[in-house]
Parts: sequence; structure tokens; C-alpha cells
Amino acid sequence: MKPLLIKLIFPLLIVNAPAVAQVTTPAANAQAEPETLVLSDTLNYDDKTKTSIFNGNVILTRGQMRLTSDTLKIQEDAQGFQHGTATVNSGKVHIFEERPETYETIRSEGDRAEYNGKDDTVKMIGHAIVNRYICGKLIDTVRGEVVIYNNRNNTYSAQGGPQAVEPGRVRSIVKPQSAADEATEACRKQYNNKPMPSTLN
Repeated sequence: MKPLLIKLIFPLLIVNAPAVAQVTTPAANAQAEPETLVLSDTLNYDDKTKTSIFNGNVILTRGQMRLTSDTLKIQEDAQGFQHGTATVNSGKVHIFEERPETYETIRSEGDRAEYNGKDDTVKMIGHAIVNRYICGKLIDTVRGEVVIYNNRNNTYSAQGGPQAVEPGRVRSIVKPQSAADEATEACRKQYNNKPMPSTLN
């Protein structure tokens, strides 16, 4: 299963409530770094600690990825790396990512999501579930207490524990590559070899 290519953390430009933070990356990196938009009911920023806290109906959209939570806290460390934690009062943190060129969508959920900018890793923590679809068909599923994605190395790992969907165990289901190939080919025909339309734009 391919890792999520997710970066949740970013420099912030503050606007008034309902809070909207939007970032336009400098021209030199325009192709590498997509624009990030955060919507929330409130936003508190502390320049001294380089900490931003978004509260209430938080929706982060960055490129082809969307995160929803009740609270999103972002902090920059002394080395300039950024770290974030997304939490909910009830329900789950949700991450949805589209990959139009490969006809894939990734749906992840957990009690909490954490990002480490120094290691470039994302953790879904607590009753974590990650599903990968191709052309709308479920291909891969990973469930555990923690699922960790390393964007730098393109790897992932899962851990069992008392807060796994099946307590104490990691559960994964991976369909044969032939099923993924058939689903991809079906999408290619459906969209005439063009990328599938995005639902986030």
C-alpha cells in the first residue's frame, strides 16, 4: 500500500474569524508546494511560541488532500521544523486524499492525527483505519492503534494495542495486484486516459 503524501504543517497568514488561513508558497517553490487553506470557527496565534490553534469545524485543504477535525494545533520548533496535532471532541479525525493521475483515493480516520516536520511522518492514532480505493473500488485496508506514514521514505507501519479497531491486533487486507490493475484500467477507459476529476476543487 502506498503511503499518504501528506504534509499538514505550514506557515500561516492570519485573517479574522470565522478564521481563514491561506498560504501562497513563494514562486521559487510554486510547483513543489501546493497552496494550503484552513477554515475554522476561531484561530489563536502566538508569535512568541510560533503556535497557531484552530478551533471549531476545522477544514484544512492542501493540494489534493483534505483534513477535518475539531482542533488543529501547529507549532514551529527552534530548527524551523513544524509539528501539528489534529483532534476531535467526538467522532474521528478524517483525512481524504485524491491521486487523479493514478485514479486513487485514500480515506483515513483516527482519534488523533500528528505530523512531525523533522521526520516528515504522519501518524493516525487511536482506532486508526486507512482505506485505499482505485476507481471507487476498495483495494487495501489497514487497521491498528497507530498507523504511521513516512513521506520521505515512502513507507508505512502499523501497531496494535488496546485502542486498535480490533484490540491488540493489526489487521490488513490487500487485494491481488490484478484487482488493482483491473480497477485502474476501468478508470482509464472511463476518463479516456485522462486524470479523474477532483472533488476537492
